[in-house]
Amino acid sequence: MAYQQRRYSIQDSNGSRSVTPGLYGFAGNNGNSKVSIDHEREPEQEDVDDSNSIYATINCLVPRTDDPSLPALTFRVWIIGLLLGSLLSIGNTVFSFHTSSFAISSLVATLVAYPFGVLLSKILPNGGFLNPAPFSIKEHALIYVMINTMATIPYAINNIVGEKYLLQQELTLVSCFAFVIITQCFGYGFAGLTRRFLVRPATMSWPGNFSIIAMLRALHRADDSLDSLYPMVRSRYFVLAALLMFFWQILPGYVAPALAALSVLCWFTTSNKIAVLLGSTAPGAGVGFLSFTLDWSLISATNPITTPLWATLNMFGGLYLFLWVIVPILWSANAFGMDQKLGASSSAYGFLLNSGATFNKNGIPVSRLNFLGKDDNQTWVLNTPFYEANKPIYITTYYAVEWANSFLVFVAVLVHVFLWYGRDLWIRFRTSLAELDMDDVHVQMMENYEQVPDWWFYGLIGVCSAGSILLGYFGGFQLPWWGTFLAIGLVLLAILPFGIIQAISGQQLGLGVIAEMIIGFLIPGNISGVMAFKTLSLMSMYQGLSFVLDLKLGHYMKIPPRSMFVVQVVAAILGAIVSTGTTIIMFNWFGKTDSTWNLQSSSGAWNSNNYNIYISGAAMWGAIGPARFFGPGSPYFSTLIGFPLGLALPVIPWILHQLNPTSFWHLINIPLIFIFPAQIGTRRSDLITPLLVAVLFNYYIKKYRTAWWYTYAYVTSAAFDAGCTVVMLLIFLLSQMVAGYLIPFPHWFLNSPDIERCLPNSIIECQAHQVMGNAYGNVYNASLDAVCS
Repeated sequence: MAYQQRRYSIQDSNGSRSVTPGLYGFAGNNGNSKVSIDHEREPEQEDVDDSNSIYATINCLVPRTDDPSLPALTFRVWIIGLLLGSLLSIGNTVFSFHTSSFAISSLVATLVAYPFGVLLSKILPNGGFLNPAPFSIKEHALIYVMINTMATIPYAINNIVGEKYLLQQELTLVSCFAFVIITQCFGYGFAGLTRRFLVRPATMSWPGNFSIIAMLRALHRADDSLDSLYPMVRSRYFVLAALLMFFWQILPGYVAPALAALSVLCWFTTSNKIAVLLGSTAPGAGVGFLSFTLDWSLISATNPITTPLWATLNMFGGLYLFLWVIVPILWSANAFGMDQKLGASSSAYGFLLNSGATFNKNGIPVSRLNFLGKDDNQTWVLNTPFYEANKPIYITTYYAVEWANSFLVFVAVLVHVFLWYGRDLWIRFRTSLAELDMDDVHVQMMENYEQVPDWWFYGLIGVCSAGSILLGYFGGFQLPWWGTFLAIGLVLLAILPFGIIQAISGQQLGLGVIAEMIIGFLIPGNISGVMAFKTLSLMSMYQGLSFVLDLKLGHYMKIPPRSMFVVQVVAAILGAIVSTGTTIIMFNWFGKTDSTWNLQSSSGAWNSNNYNIYISGAAMWGAIGPARFFGPGSPYFSTLIGFPLGLALPVIPWILHQLNPTSFWHLINIPLIFIFPAQIGTRRSDLITPLLVAVLFNYYIKKYRTAWWYTYAYVTSAAFDAGCTVVMLLIFLLSQMVAGYLIPFPHWFLNSPDIERCLPNSIIECQAHQVMGNAYGNVYNASLDAVCS
């Protein structure tokens, strides 16, 4: 028997009416409309107007009521948030020095915070600041914000480790702490100034918050089932789904890693070079054509459930176009001069694509650190003789295309936002805040709380700007005074358009490549100044949008704005202090050459690999410089075509939409197509499964099991992330944490060093001998291996 189709209607004071897409909002719908969903029956066919879908999603996640009496910033928040946040800050900073860097997700600590909060509400004296009421969802949300802010390692730690310890530059401890604090807080000033554009509008939904909201509500709502249709409450569903993922993730994470990279082409041949180039996924290998994964840690990287389906289709369409079509064609044509020769003799695959390595004029790999030398003042500059002997410098085809796309995306974002949102942005800029979005129910409820005045944010920007200028001159970071103002200008130009893309799609775009290119042209050879500018501009942007994400979370959860401000600023400052202090202690205790860990070693399990990569990048942009690398006569001069393409391509779908407003062209997003979320040197088996998950949840289930989707979809995402994170943390601690006592799972068919088995069996067998020979406190001796010596 067919189910009765569910009816949807949009109701307001004028009765039911249809809606049409707008830019910042939907014409005829102000966010205060209600979407009526009949939960008694599951439909065969979804019949919701797509233009109203975002409101329906928000209404099912976020309550349309508020209780201002619920406690928010309490003693429990400070105790639990600062304790767990500090522990994660210390732990993640320590783990960042490990060769296979690992970070503890804030989701784990947020889950742990719940029983602690409930316990404190039971044992603390009732009443007053200590225990004003039962542990509330608002407290839990603030704890999450505090933990999440502190758990993320400040990007400026790269500068401290790279300059003070790896390059042995003179930096005082005061300069170190001050630089990290300033770069952490700078972005918050910019975040506060974007509230009218990125927080208040209902269509700026910030999908990145949906999963954490679903988890918090699952933990704090006692009865939220759909009665007879889906009787299981979300809290129980969350626990069961998290446990399911916990036990599943043990397989691809430890017992059977081959499940993380199922390379179909390599099942048929490992001798055909083109097949391996297309089908392999390992770092340094190919482009993962037709390869897929069953590892949730890889699947979840693009947030397939919480990201809108239109955004997912744009991103993966671009990935398939570039990785599976353009990169192989350019490689086969030797488009950049020596594409096929790179890695031909040094790689076990006979080629290199998915790699960020650099090569000399003969195609031989060279370390970027070799391009660094010291002048008469003992300042790090370009090692000119070495550069002249090895130029031109080459990179892989994959890496070159990623750079070209970075250039394109920066310009495309500005053009896209100008075309689609320019008029609305101008109206919002000219309209007073008190007159904006007042028909939206969430804005109305937030008006009951005392707002944060703009001058608080202006003051934060002013203090950080002054501190940055002083550190540039007197702190050892060698950034001219105008570099600070240039960074501010770059962030002011980019934060709003980049923020809009993130707010509607859930995907954050980067600013690092553009920042490095600009400053590299302006102060060539000033390695320290280039690194300082990159961190200042990149973190102002990244932290700014991260803080906006938290501000939107506070908007949804009805957190008093001033409480959110205090929590974010305090967490940013304390997180910077804790992480910097941990870094300094790590190098003072374990950074010596005679130390067990020896953080400055080029080998071993604790070799500061991430920080060496950062210094390697600084050598390219600061020492070699963009003028040499991208200038006329360079093999990569052609990648600059990304800039004019970024100017022209976004205009095409906009014009086509003007000609046919009812077509699909408004869903074509050029920045997302070219975002190329293909972090160089990572496993590329994540190109099919995330799209299948997205289509399953956000098309099929949403279309045919709508009530289930609105009730459990985002809870599923949060539960899977939580279960996966916990088990991956345990695997890391138990099998990889101790440098001299690794505990790998025994070698078998689904657990080989080359987990996708794209290499010949003879090579895999010898790699397995080496892995197991270095296990359990032993040291592999190749001379004693009769098979592989």
